[in-house]
This record gives sequence, structure tokens and C-alpha cells, in this order.
Amino acid sequence: MALPSTAADVLAGLWEGFREVGPDELRYLATRAVWVRWFICAACVFLLVYRPAFSSRYTGYILCLIVLVGSNGFIHYRVRSGRDVTLKWMLVFSSLDFVLITVAMVVGGGFSQVFFYLLYYPTLAWFAVFFSSFRLSFGWVTLVAVIYTIVSLTVGEGLDLEARDDKQLIARIVIMYAVVAAVSLVARSERIRRLEAVARERELQRQRIEMSQTIHDTTAQSAYTLGLGLEDAIEKVDRSNPELIGKLEAMWALTRSTMWTLRHPIDGGQIFSGSTLSEVLAAHADTFTVITSIPAELELDGVEPPLSTITRSLLFSIAHNALTNAFRHSEAECVTISLEFGVDILRMSVSDDGVGIPDNYAVHGHGFRNMRADAERMGGSLEVVSNGNGTTVCCTVPNAQG
Repeated sequence: MALPSTAADVLAGLWEGFREVGPDELRYLATRAVWVRWFICAACVFLLVYRPAFSSRYTGYILCLIVLVGSNGFIHYRVRSGRDVTLKWMLVFSSLDFVLITVAMVVGGGFSQVFFYLLYYPTLAWFAVFFSSFRLSFGWVTLVAVIYTIVSLTVGEGLDLEARDDKQLIARIVIMYAVVAAVSLVARSERIRRLEAVARERELQRQRIEMSQTIHDTTAQSAYTLGLGLEDAIEKVDRSNPELIGKLEAMWALTRSTMWTLRHPIDGGQIFSGSTLSEVLAAHADTFTVITSIPAELELDGVEPPLSTITRSLLFSIAHNALTNAFRHSEAECVTISLEFGVDILRMSVSDDGVGIPDNYAVHGHGFRNMRADAERMGGSLEVVSNGNGTTVCCTVPNAQG
């Protein structure tokens, strides 16, 4: 039986609250929430040991604190180890926070325990940040308000009407709603801007993919056909005309250089279609071999972690520029691309067995400056080692998944 439209709309709104936070944003928010919880744990420990007045309540407080420390340690472990942190996990921990605060209030005597009531605020605020659905957030704060009202009325001495505790109760509940409303509005606004930025980036990626395909189908194919014709002409030309042979070979070299330059947007376009860095570099190395007749191979050490599009694109550009230098200047007989995926760092190197580069290579052209700028943009570094036996360009960047 189909749900009534109103009920279906409510469920759809709740589901949207679960879907809007992306994995990267969720991990960032979960990390911040973990440290806030550690701060609260430290504050609770301080209050327990500072001028203690031991009573039967202390046992309940300590048990709540043990559960809080254990649960926070578990979620912190998942965040640090790179394991999945889903919204379902965060819903469980938000619920656990609510239960622990309520239990502590019951143990402490209900309405009079203002400190534990104040702990509801960060719990409600984080819930509103994680789940941007207004319906979900306000449903959650209503549940908290109802439970808090019941505890205030039934636990301990209840409400002192002469002391106007009833007005304080109403004010506290209103503040709960105000906190959730304010945080939800800010979080919603920030999320809308983020989604708009993501949409713009996806459109740019689509355009890059289309451009790379267009270059492949037009200019690159024309350059390839021209290269085949020049190669055939060099084989058939009269060997007694060295001047003509020289011009044809120069044109053939320029054509190969052009063909290789065009491979940057063509193969780089695969980055934006979702291919991994190792897949793109392996194909790029094969293309390098075909165009330049210099054998190139990719060596892998470790398993490639999920890398952002920007990181993969910048590393690909560094590798392409290093291969370009090897092709044009090194007189190399072979080239090796190495990718090392460590726990904390990612290291990529391009090595050739050519004649090396001059000591003042940095002042010639923009290639090495661009590579170094790309490495620094990722928070990493670039090192160039060269001698008469070859050149190695090594880029080291932090591994955000470590």
C-alpha cells in the first residue's frame, strides 16, 4: 500500500538530510566532533577530581564518563585509520550522547543539574550540522525537549514553582530550538554553497573531458597522420639529398614533439573521468613509448588510496613535464615512472638514463618551476637529482588518507 503523500514527503525530507553530506565533508566534521567530545571528557574528569564530594552519584557519573570515552575513542580510531565514517554512525553517537546526558541528569537529580543540561547544546548543534534537514533537526530537538521536560518534572524534587522553575524550563527549551535553528541555517547555507561549487567543478570536468576527446579526434589524429607521412617520406627520399633529409627529419621530430604535447590534455582528461593515477600514468607511459620510441614503464609500490581530482591532476602534470624533459633533452634510452604509496606520504619519481641536465637547469625555461609549484600546491616538495648517468625527478606529498 502506498504511503500518503504527506508521509512520503516527510520521509523524502528525512532521507535528504542523510544524503547531503559528502564523505570528505563528513570525515572533516567527524574529526571536529571527536575533538569537541574529548574536550568535554576532559572537563568532566576535571569536575570529578576537583574538590570531590563523594556520594552514590559518583558511580553513575563515572560509568557515563567511561562510556563517553570508550565511544569517542572508537569513532576517533575509525577516523584516524581511514575507515568509513557514515551518517548512520554519527546518528548512533548523537543518540548515545543524548542518552548519556539524560542519564547523568537523572543520576544528579533532574532539573537542578544545569551543567548536564548545557551539554545538550553541543549535541544538538552537531546534529544540526551533520543532518541539514530542518525536519530531521527539529524532530530531534523536539524529542530532546520532551525527554528533558519529563526528567525535570519527575526526577528529584521536580520543579519549584515558587522559584519560577517552570519559566526557566520553558526558556531552556526555547533556547534549544533557537540553537538548532541558527546552526541549521548556517550549515544549510554553507552546504548550498558547497554543492554549487561542486556543480561548477563537475561542469568544468565535463568540459575538460569533451575537450580532450575533441583534441584526440581532430588535432592529434591529424598530427599522427602527418607523422606517418613524414616517416614514409624519409624512408623513400633520395639519400643523395641530405638537405631535404635533414628538413624532413626536423619536421618529423617537431611532429613527434607536438604529438606528445597533445597527449597531456588527452590522457589528463581521463583523470576527470574518474581513472586512478596509476591507470592514467601506465597508459601515458605506453603512449610515450609509441611516440618517442623510448621505452617507458610504470612501477608500483603499495595500493593507491582514494586521491582527489586535484592531486591526481597535479601529479600527472609533474610526470608529463618530467617525461617531456627526458624526451627532448636527456637522450635517454629508457625511462621509469615509480609510484610509492606509503601510510603517510605518496612519492612519485620519473627517472631516465640520459646525459643529465646542467647545474643551472632551474633558470632555463618554466618546466621545473611549474613542477615545483605544483608540488608545493599539494603541500609537498620536488627534488631533482642529475648526473652523467641520468636524471631523477622526485615529488613527495602528504598522504591525506594516512
